[in-house]
Amino acid sequence: MLKKTALSVLLSCAFSVNAHVLSQEELDKAYQTPETSAKQLVAEMSLREKIGQLIMLDFRYWGVDENDEPKLVVNVNNEIKQVIRNYDLGNVILFRENLYNTEQTINFIQDLQDSRTNLPLFVATDQEGGYVTRLREGTEMPGNMAVAATRDSKLAKKSGQVHGLELSALGINFNFGPVVDVNAEQRNPIIGVRSYSSNLALIDEMSGAYIEGLSESGVLNAVKHFPGHGNVKIDSHYGLAIVPYTRQEWEAVDLQAFKNVFKNGADAVMTAHVIVPSVDDAKLTSPLTGEVIGTPATLSKKILTGVLREELDFNGLILTDALDMGAIANNFEPSWTVEHALLAGADITLMPLRVWNKEAVADLEKIYSHLETQSKSNPELAKRIDQSVLRIVTKKLTEKISAQPVDKEHADKVVQSVANKSAERHIAERSITLIENQNILPFKLKNKTKIVVISDESARNNLIADEIALISEKFKSVDISVEKITVKMTENKLPENQLKQSIENADYVIAVTYNLTGSSPNAQKLIDITNKQNKPTVVISSRNPYDIAYLNGVKANIAIYGITGFDVTNNNRNNLEANIRAGVRTLFLEPDTNAPLNQPSGQLPVDIKNKENTKIIYPIGHGLTY
Repeated sequence: MLKKTALSVLLSCAFSVNAHVLSQEELDKAYQTPETSAKQLVAEMSLREKIGQLIMLDFRYWGVDENDEPKLVVNVNNEIKQVIRNYDLGNVILFRENLYNTEQTINFIQDLQDSRTNLPLFVATDQEGGYVTRLREGTEMPGNMAVAATRDSKLAKKSGQVHGLELSALGINFNFGPVVDVNAEQRNPIIGVRSYSSNLALIDEMSGAYIEGLSESGVLNAVKHFPGHGNVKIDSHYGLAIVPYTRQEWEAVDLQAFKNVFKNGADAVMTAHVIVPSVDDAKLTSPLTGEVIGTPATLSKKILTGVLREELDFNGLILTDALDMGAIANNFEPSWTVEHALLAGADITLMPLRVWNKEAVADLEKIYSHLETQSKSNPELAKRIDQSVLRIVTKKLTEKISAQPVDKEHADKVVQSVANKSAERHIAERSITLIENQNILPFKLKNKTKIVVISDESARNNLIADEIALISEKFKSVDISVEKITVKMTENKLPENQLKQSIENADYVIAVTYNLTGSSPNAQKLIDITNKQNKPTVVISSRNPYDIAYLNGVKANIAIYGITGFDVTNNNRNNLEANIRAGVRTLFLEPDTNAPLNQPSGQLPVDIKNKENTKIIYPIGHGLTY
């Protein structure tokens, strides 16, 4: 525990010699001279306390329920409290499982902070907006590519402001965003709409504005994923991805994106588990598989220290992406991974293992014991531990990270407020991009309008049908009926006879695609049927805007940049209602005025290339209107 027996004259008046946990009075004193105070505090830490500052754990689950299923953690139980205390844990990351509603979230975070043994915890989450959102009761915002489609940096700042206001009101002090990856590969399975664009200037403008808005509430940012995750074809949650750029290409694209954002005040950088042979071509042998592999950037000293620290002179925090992701966990043992991530230059190692039950605590002890042993025999590791702890503690004091209880009444007024939800809707409406329109849109509503909605999932059909029902309810002069059909677009098992009959009886067809990257037989057959029957049909690209590249004969197409948020680590979904509702409204004219319910004004933030990836068919900046 922290010893309070030899504090500097500056701090001795404030710190209690009997307390292990720093009081707010002590912290207020330390905030005044963060660098001096941090050096003093680190000098008096035990090695285990130092290690605790270098690790960030999640507690999404603890044990199992009566059905032997992992039990969600929405309250900090005594066993979790003991883990935090016994291991002097300095950082926790929260996921959607932990964040049930405002009151519960506030209580949860306060219990975490009350379990600490010294400094306040970094309490982090990934509230990127759009595809990656964590608050169940909160304002998600439409996502980065949607924001970039508006071409309005004021809206990017508003997105950051909304996130900052809501997170800080709950007690969350660290947000892992924005994503500044340059989405140069349209078949990228993990970044896509999480990226603002493939254009460096647009990424710089939007990410800088977002950071400005987020920072207004004192919430730290972590730009990600260094050294660039935008030009890959493998999801690092499952395997190791290779960035194919030459050194010159990488410097001109991915590296430049980070250089730009560093000028905007990046508090931290999150690493990517990608291999960049043109920057570090060293090989490792996986002790778990025996395979010889390239060195992931997370474990590369050339990349984290050589490039990030020395070439770019980045002085903020370096934190790894989750180390339990397949790219790392399938190849390396946790203790070895943490040691080598630190040696590479990382400060905070994120989720080196899943401490989701009391049995896993023994594995956490192995990490601590391993680092204690190795640091005694390896001066370089000991030095790196001290460097990172000092950087972390200094950041906590400089940013005045506090464990004080938040104002619950204030949080109730802020989280998911009318104003925030209005901003979310406005950005979503401004983002809708009309990619193709051969005199199909907008649809004109009349009495007894029949619409067929077809997508991969009944949940998506229901979202669209619900918005159409609201439109029908608003305009009493029209009566809209909706038939919902579920078809797996990438399969080749289309119920053609049923579809032909349904489409024949319809006035309009709405087909919803989701991340097409190649052959999609059912989707193509569907388009062919509607064209043959001459039925007005729109394709909604419901996540990435590239879907039209993999279909022939599409006469109307809009991009909405996301219909579901999706946590790939546990298949936990949520609906991005603002995006789909804005998209549906864009399809129709008001029956009374013949004005569009929402005028499309978005512009593509990326190029859309043909399916062979050889020719641009819709360039960045493209966007039609009515």
